[in-house]
Amino acid sequence: MKYYIFGIPNSGTQYIKKLVDLNFFAESNNKNDMGHWSWVHNGDAENATASLFQNTPLIFTYAELEKWINSLLVDGQQFIHQCGLNQYPDYHDAALLLHSQDTRWSLPKAVEVWSEFHINWIRYIHRSKYLIINKSRIDDQPYLVDRLSKIQHDLELKKKMTNWTLIEEKTVGNSLTENQLDYIENKVLTEIKDFYER
Repeated sequence: MKYYIFGIPNSGTQYIKKLVDLNFFAESNNKNDMGHWSWVHNGDAENATASLFQNTPLIFTYAELEKWINSLLVDGQQFIHQCGLNQYPDYHDAALLLHSQDTRWSLPKAVEVWSEFHINWIRYIHRSKYLIINKSRIDDQPYLVDRLSKIQHDLELKKKMTNWTLIEEKTVGNSLTENQLDYIENKVLTEIKDFYER
């Protein structure tokens, strides 16, 4: 059976694909093409879901904002440049500028991109048979087993073996200041938290 994975970069899409490939007789139908509707990081949810049937299995990977920002600090150079997070006005609050490798980039712009991506998917994800996997919780084994069981029962993918095969995912620590953490906490929309973190 074919399924799709969608999620913003650094939200665990590659990890979840590996996990599904290990545990199910299923094939990801995403195209590795930034311009294609089925590109795994497509933020245009209306376009992405317009080509799916109501019963198409879709796994959406979600990373909580604070952990997502920290992951960009470690491994987000391409995304930072692609989304123009490194382009900001001279009057930008210096306390809200982040540094990764040789790049300075805007925390407020990153929050805006993250929020827009997730709000867009809230509007259209119902067009498919979907399951949300929170990257921030994948190190919690009972949560991960629950998600795999839901992939089997709700998305109807066929399980390969009797027991689940789990793989470890490296975690990223916090590199943000208290001021930056407060900014993030105050900017996360309730609509996003209620939908993705329930």
